[in-house]
Amino acid sequence: MNLRSLPASAARRALVPAVALALVCGAAAPAAAQAGSGDPASLDPGSIGNIGSVNNLGGSVDPSSAAAGAATVGSTGSTGTDSLVGLGTLPPMGTGSQNTTATPPIGMEPEPVEVTEVRDVEVGDPMVAGGDPRFERWWVASKSMNRVLPVEIWRASSDAPAPMLYLLDGVDSPSPSGWLLPGRIQEVFAGEHVTLVMPARADGSLHADWQHDDPVLSRNKWQTFLTQELPPLLESGEHAIPFTGKRGIAGLSMGAASAVTTAERSPEMYQAVGAIAGCYTARDDLGFLLAKIVAETRGGNIANMWGQRNDPAYLENDGLLHAEKLRDKALYFATATGMPDATEWQRNDHDLLRFSQGAGLEIATHACTVDMDERLKELGIGARVDYLPTGMHNWDNFSRFLAPMRDTVMPALR
Repeated sequence: MNLRSLPASAARRALVPAVALALVCGAAAPAAAQAGSGDPASLDPGSIGNIGSVNNLGGSVDPSSAAAGAATVGSTGSTGTDSLVGLGTLPPMGTGSQNTTATPPIGMEPEPVEVTEVRDVEVGDPMVAGGDPRFERWWVASKSMNRVLPVEIWRASSDAPAPMLYLLDGVDSPSPSGWLLPGRIQEVFAGEHVTLVMPARADGSLHADWQHDDPVLSRNKWQTFLTQELPPLLESGEHAIPFTGKRGIAGLSMGAASAVTTAERSPEMYQAVGAIAGCYTARDDLGFLLAKIVAETRGGNIANMWGQRNDPAYLENDGLLHAEKLRDKALYFATATGMPDATEWQRNDHDLLRFSQGAGLEIATHACTVDMDERLKELGIGARVDYLPTGMHNWDNFSRFLAPMRDTVMPALR
């Protein structure tokens, strides 16, 4: 089947069982390994059933995280969850299927945070560029979330005013940020005068303002934090960083969708947007499945984010629907195909879990990027959209897009 030859909506519907199959194959990885089979083709797709019959999907390691870059995988167990009732077409993801190397989500403070403020600043981290003091980790108390969260900063090369580029992580949203480890984003931007801002520990949140607190993922008001609480701390007051007044926002994987949605909801704030390997709507089955993967493989309940699927919040946070808000910005989108190159199996240490999920997720984000590409063309909005013929949903792939993204967004920020 040539998905590019199908109408976009048909292609996306066709991918839903394919992505589910990739995740189920990941669950089968230990059994296949114990049987002595290192060949993904040895799995029997006929044993999977259709997507409506799948009750539990397998372990989901975040291929965008530093843990994945270090060849560490998550649990393949799945406890199941009844987080969404009556949807009928999509399986529960399982709260046990999370990256067990990830730090548990940061919970709320015992006493209410009365004012958003910087509580502490750490200068340098031996894990990041050998402790270079240009790296700072700010611990920010958020009034909207009642949490104290790390915001990581790579300062510009001098104290002259610089633009700020916010960089949003994938589903584990680690600290240090995946943009730094293994992304080495500070090296990619070494020749640019820009402050890089990496809010961390937004685990499984889609950087959204959730409707309800979540028992596992806590209180999430990331849109409020990114657009209302954090900028004043960065740009003015005691800890102000010299600032030109220009901002960009970019993300990868989960963060790609978040960057687009944030820019659309606050278009006056950003002059440039970058998005690598993301999905930009959760209103159809493919996008909803990916949003479900984001929240529920990290133990959360997607119903706490935007409610049931007919809730208006899904319309309000639809990146395709509101793409007009991206007009007159420097735009960069990128994806691979999910097809491995000749060395991918070896680079994944013959790990069927990582291999199958990395393929399935990138196949899905490729379809999502095609949809965004077509939507922007329909609206007559210019953008650079890069497609690579091979590459899976991991940092080996993402890193190839960093320099082109820099070259696209920075002219609008200088």
